[in-house]
Amino acid sequence: MDDVMKTLVSNLRGRCLFDVAMKTQIDGLISIQTGEVNDSCLEKFVKGGIVRIDTQDPIEAARRISEVIRGARKHGEVYVASDGDGLGGILSFVAHREGVDAIYTCFGESAVRLPPLKMDISDTKLRILEALEEESLNAVLLSRKVGISRAMVYKHLSALMDMGLVKQSQMFERYSITGQVNL
Repeated sequence: MDDVMKTLVSNLRGRCLFDVAMKTQIDGLISIQTGEVNDSCLEKFVKGGIVRIDTQDPIEAARRISEVIRGARKHGEVYVASDGDGLGGILSFVAHREGVDAIYTCFGESAVRLPPLKMDISDTKLRILEALEEESLNAVLLSRKVGISRAMVYKHLSALMDMGLVKQSQMFERYSITGQVNL
């Protein structure tokens, strides 16, 4: 028998929360809340806890939610369910970024599983990002390090800049990764 713990991280309440809990057969629930903390009936029957997000800074809220998801992942599978409010949007974004096992949202009175969002990054683009993670480089050095022509380096760099993953310095035409990349 598989002893993988299934944890649901959610800001949902009521029927939608119950619906997701039944669909995922969770072992634990971590409720993400802002403001006053209120216990729901479901939270009383499932292991977990309440995490209060008391910041108005969305970056800090995302960092805190990311810590919660990573902590839950250490114990097994992680599912996320959120509504469409401000905190729910951040929760859903972080869930996609952290690569949780499934993401649900509340639609009407029912929970709907969302398809995973994947960024299409080729092996070559990934090698460029890995090279830039070590140091800022110009196109000539990137070409040598990655093993492709300069013309192809420029093509891949252009796409990576469009994705917001790479930036170009005005001085010496060096390229570096932005703060949005975690390899």
